[in-house]
Amino acid sequence: MKMLKHSLAALAVGILFSCNGKAQNEQELIGTWEIQGTLMGDNGEGWLMPHNQANPDCEADHTVFAEDNTASEVRYNKNCDAKEKSFSWKREGDHIILTSGDRTVDWLIHSIEGDKMTVGVQMRPNAKNRMYAVYKKQE
Repeated sequence: MKMLKHSLAALAVGILFSCNGKAQNEQELIGTWEIQGTLMGDNGEGWLMPHNQANPDCEADHTVFAEDNTASEVRYNKNCDAKEKSFSWKREGDHIILTSGDRTVDWLIHSIEGDKMTVGVQMRPNAKNRMYAVYKKQE
């Protein structure tokens, strides 16, 4: 479960930088992205398994992407206490490289359509398959 949360956070970051026209598209991705769930299928397709919040009465789990290439993943426990993890990101083509300390994760941008972003995360280094997560940009 912990790895899934890390993967989803990284996924959110990846979506932020997936469009062409780097400056304009990066700017439209800056902000808060609420995790919607994980796609159950292959290659970014399938039905959406909703994200399970620790407490549905708390603020939604989300990832915030900043213009200075920093980001934070915010998750809430059953008491609505926030736990925040910080990381940096950079875009390399259709890939987002997320870094926190000595750990680096590669995310593949599957699509960005309006306020919906889908990203694929490798669960293990050099894995061929990816887990796809869906995020919704908040106003």
